Amino acid sequence: MKAETRAKWQARIEAWQASGKSCREFARASGLSPNSLSWWKWKLGSLETPAGPEFVEVTEDFMAAALPEFADEPSIEVLVGSALIRVRGAVDPDALTRVLDVLEARR
Repeated sequence: MKAETRAKWQARIEAWQASGKSCREFARASGLSPNSLSWWKWKLGSLETPAGPEFVEVTEDFMAAALPEFADEPSIEVLVGSALIRVRGAVDPDALTRVLDVLEARR
């Protein structure tokens, strides 16, 4: 797929979603086929492969080098999509689980 074709249809899909109109209403007002509009929405969505959580081993040496002001304080960093969760000190496992569940559901 050509980048310009993808960009053109991505812009159309974003305009449709921002309009609050149904697929049929937006397509009709824009001179597009509702079938093409919905197919491209599916196609562009299927090209996006969600990345799973990434885990990085955080050692005391790493923390001391990266964040000297927190060298003596334990911490956890979790990347979920574009959100970076950094927790320093004691961690309530249930609270962290709830935060990660909410972030995962929003992706």
